[in-house]
Amino acid sequence: MTFRKLPPLGMLRSFEAAARHISFARAGDELGVTAAAISQQVKALEEHLGQSLFLRRPQGLSLTEAGLSYLTVIRDAFDRLGAGTDEIFHGRSAADVSVRVTAGFAHLWLAPRLPRFLNQHPDMRLRLLTTLWTPLEIDRDADFEIRCGIGAWPQLTAYRLTRDRLFPVCAPELAEGLPRPLPPEAFSRQRLIHVASFAEGWTDWFRGAGFPAGAATEAVVFDTASLAVDLTLAGSGFMLGRSCFVDRLLAEKRLVAPCAAKIKSSEAFYLVERAGERLAHPARTFRDWILAEVQNP
Repeated sequence: MTFRKLPPLGMLRSFEAAARHISFARAGDELGVTAAAISQQVKALEEHLGQSLFLRRPQGLSLTEAGLSYLTVIRDAFDRLGAGTDEIFHGRSAADVSVRVTAGFAHLWLAPRLPRFLNQHPDMRLRLLTTLWTPLEIDRDADFEIRCGIGAWPQLTAYRLTRDRLFPVCAPELAEGLPRPLPPEAFSRQRLIHVASFAEGWTDWFRGAGFPAGAATEAVVFDTASLAVDLTLAGSGFMLGRSCFVDRLLAEKRLVAPCAAKIKSSEAFYLVERAGERLAHPARTFRDWILAEVQNP
């Protein structure tokens, strides 16, 4: 066997964390050291390899082509090492993927796409654990969680899945005979349906659309988007739609958007995993699949 002089593990860990976060400071927070220490380790690794791994610009870091290629190698090696350790010494099954996801996102976004994943990976055993809203810490029984927020959670790595816009939607029959565009007084005569716990609501949309805030009286409030969508599909009111929940229903013409005005949500849905944890191959397969779905909806 030919001996290969590999870089020290500390250098590789520092590079992997910095490349994942594209930040020395955030990598330092994850590993419990200073940003300067991460920078020194990465610099030492670059000297060891004889190539730059990062471009250091005033506006921030970016990976070089070599750095991006090396990150793929390092993450795969760490993932394999972690998965093998868990399987041999901790008894974890390498055949399962467990995902905790909010009920609304599971029903309205994930479920319509899952047949593609299952067809591609028929032997994969997938477990979905639904909840209304996720706690701060990731469930110890889950490989991933899909949660809504701004993408910053302590000790978690987040991959953005959605870029949401908010706008009113309703059943086609409810929109029949209404003037276009809808004037503010039209909303005062309609039942307004809202999903609680999101950062923005009807008042924010009315303000963004230039309508008086007095029109934003919520008549029905749900704690999950699934129930709000069901009531809207039944023609029982106007829902403040979130694009990731209603775009498919709009394309199927089961819902319509009677107003052109949309506002940008400050929140998005993210796939999150424990920072630094090495995933088994099935979990990495699921992560790669769902991120590809985002790129090719």
